[in-house]
Amino acid sequence: MLRELLSMSTPARLFRWAPGRWLYLFLAVFVSAETQHSAAQEVDALSPLDSAFFRVQSFNTSAGDRPIAINHLGIETERAADGGHLITAALEGYPAHAAGLERGDVILRINGAEFHPILSLNPRAAEGEFNPFKDSVEITYMRGAAILTVLIAPVFESLYDSYRSATLNSVLSFAAGNKVIGYVRFWALTRETGDLITLAKLIRSLHETDGIVLDLRNSHGYLAPEHIDFFRSSRSDLLSISLSDPSDATGINRERRRLLPDRPRDDELRAYRKPIAILIDSSTRGAAELLAYQLAKLDRVTTVGEPTLGRLGRHTLDSTDEIILEYSAAYSTLIDGEIFEGIGVKPKRSVSFPYESISRTDPQFQVAVNVLMGVI
Repeated sequence: MLRELLSMSTPARLFRWAPGRWLYLFLAVFVSAETQHSAAQEVDALSPLDSAFFRVQSFNTSAGDRPIAINHLGIETERAADGGHLITAALEGYPAHAAGLERGDVILRINGAEFHPILSLNPRAAEGEFNPFKDSVEITYMRGAAILTVLIAPVFESLYDSYRSATLNSVLSFAAGNKVIGYVRFWALTRETGDLITLAKLIRSLHETDGIVLDLRNSHGYLAPEHIDFFRSSRSDLLSISLSDPSDATGINRERRRLLPDRPRDDELRAYRKPIAILIDSSTRGAAELLAYQLAKLDRVTTVGEPTLGRLGRHTLDSTDEIILEYSAAYSTLIDGEIFEGIGVKPKRSVSFPYESISRTDPQFQVAVNVLMGVI
C-alpha cells in the first residue's frame, strides 16, 4: 500500500528534486521515529511512516509545488528505551508546547491506544490520504515517574510551514541580572524573501539586548547569505564549497564554488555586533552546521553544547524502492578546503544534555547565558 503513495497526484509531486539544487541545499535530517538510536548513530533510510520522511520532503519540494500537510502535535520524537516515544523537541506555539509537553517527556498512549507519530493522527497515511483531524486527542505521557494526561488539538499543516512559524514564535528577550539577553531558535532556515524580511525585523528588535543566544538545535532547511548578514557585517571570509574527486589525491580536478548565491549584501541591514552564544548538538545538521561554523569565526561568538555530526549530504529516492529516501553522504564536498561530512562543528564549551534527562532546566541554554554574562 505504501508504494501507492507515489502514484497519487498530490504526494507524488512532493518527490521532485530540483536539478542542481543540492549544491545549496543542506538538509537538517532527523532520525526515524520508529528506530531507537544514540547521538552517534543515524538512520539513513526513511519511509513514509517515519515523521522524519515528511520533514525531509517538506524542505525539498520543487518550485511551484506545495509540501504536503499532515496532522501533527509539533514535536520530534524517537523510540524510548522502555517503550513509548520520547519527545526530543517541541515547537514553540504548537499544540504540544502549548499544552506543556517538553523535551524528555515520553508519550505512552493516544486516546488509550499505542501512540505512533504518523499513523495515530494520519490513519490513512499508508494510502497517501491526509485529512484534517477534527477532534482533540487525549495524550498519556510520562514525566519522570509521574503519569499524566492532557487534551491536545492537533494542527493540520505542512512541517515546512510549522517550522517557519515556530522560528518566529521563538524570538524573545529576558532579564539576566542587570543585563538583557535575546533568544531566537532557527527551527527553519529558508531563503524565502518574506521570511528573511520578517526575521530581519525580529532580530532588529533584539539589537538593544546585551547578547543573544542563537539556538541551532533541531534546525532544518538551507542557508541564505542573509542568515549570516544578520550577525556579521562582512563577507570577507565567507565559507566556500569545493567539489573534489576522491580519487584525485593532488586536488587538480577540484572545482571551487561559492556555497551561497552571489547576492549583494543589503547596505541598510545592520548586523548584530554584540556577543552571541550558539547552541548546537547532534540534531544540528547541514545548513545550521555551516551557519554555526561561519559565525564561530568571530571571537565574540561562542558555540555551546555537543558536537554536530557533519551531515551535508542529501536524501534521494532509493533506486530499488520508490518510497524510501536514502541518505547519500557528501564526502567529496569540502568546506573551506576541508572535509566536513562526518566531522561537523565542535563546541567551544562542551555541555551534555541527554534527551532522556528529566530535569526541567536546559543545561546547554544555562551555560550559554552564563557565557554571555561573563563577557557583556
